[in-house]
Amino acid sequence: MYCAKCGNQMDDDQQFCDKCGAKAGGQVNSTVQIRDKSAGIAVVLSFFFTGLGQIYVGKIVRGLCFILLSYSISGVAIFAMFAMMDSFETMGPFWVVLILFVVVSLVIWIWNMFDAYKLANEFNDYLLKNGKRPW
Repeated sequence: MYCAKCGNQMDDDQQFCDKCGAKAGGQVNSTVQIRDKSAGIAVVLSFFFTGLGQIYVGKIVRGLCFILLSYSISGVAIFAMFAMMDSFETMGPFWVVLILFVVVSLVIWIWNMFDAYKLANEFNDYLLKNGKRPW
């Protein structure tokens, strides 16, 4: 048997712990507290940096994919804009690419925040139901 207060090993016939003096037979608290992931923090992190909310929740590969997607779209859009700026007569396509870049980036950014919120809630629901981390 073990002491409920300090965890010291005791004989079965002992009434008090040799180490801390606690009475034997007390209940052992074996619950482990696992910290919940805050959906608000996940959204705020994703608001300031795409993919960071997913990394906070524990989905590191998913967060890195969001980061890679965000930077690759930015790189392609910037390359396309510089390629079109050579001829000032055709500024129409330049504005179309710029607007398209802004719209696609905005959609990915909003999707990223929603996904981080959803993942944090899935994490907490699984933790509450099963008592252990989902991933």
